[in-house]
Amino acid sequence: MFAGKVALVTGAGSGIGRAAARRLAAEGASVVVADLNGESAAATAALIERDGGRAVAVTADISSEADNVAMFDAAESHFGGIDHAFLNAGMLQPYIPFDQVTTALFDKVIAVNLRGTFLGLQLALARLRPGGACVVTASAAGVIGFSEAAAYATSKHGMVGLVRSAARAFAEKKLRVNAVCPGMVLTPMNGLQQDDALAGELTDPDYRGGLTAQHIAEAALFLMTRGAAGINGQAQLVDAALLSSFPPLDL
Repeated sequence: MFAGKVALVTGAGSGIGRAAARRLAAEGASVVVADLNGESAAATAALIERDGGRAVAVTADISSEADNVAMFDAAESHFGGIDHAFLNAGMLQPYIPFDQVTTALFDKVIAVNLRGTFLGLQLALARLRPGGACVVTASAAGVIGFSEAAAYATSKHGMVGLVRSAARAFAEKKLRVNAVCPGMVLTPMNGLQQDDALAGELTDPDYRGGLTAQHIAEAALFLMTRGAAGINGQAQLVDAALLSSFPPLDL
């Protein structure tokens, strides 16, 4: 599916990013594995190479312009170019009432989630080869409000806005950009047990729950394929029907 292609995955040291990086490699892509935690990035790259794939690990803070450039440079210097980018890295915030969100916390979440996505999208637009695609990990909290995580929800709403606003520029370069909006996923970032099930082992999640990193990774991979050629500028919920009826469960 991705034979001969080169992909960048951020936040690939664990969870959704690791699942996506491994699947891209299994489908033939050479993968730049980027993560704030360099040891985790190296561990994911080692798993890919153990399974016969090609990968290079990069330590990167997505809120840094220089680190974003370094990730894309790594794709070109190690693999000769880049076709796809999965801008998955991000941060949560403590679950606290709206009136307890400090300016410092708000600024940090916005710097990582929203500024980081903006920087990655601009570079993806400039660097991806025609026919390529960029996918951003937003959130179900980017579609509705989240009273206990206002900074996080605000950043995710902004990320969806960036994707929609960038769609025309991407299309003009024969590229696409979309977002996946996960519900509650079993990943370390959520403080939940990580499920390392492979694609062929996926089970149907429970109504409104039971999503694994692989469920989200599969949706992201589909949005990069030619089968999704008509999908651009969209925010795809992958939430096991979490938001399909009222009232939604607490996220």
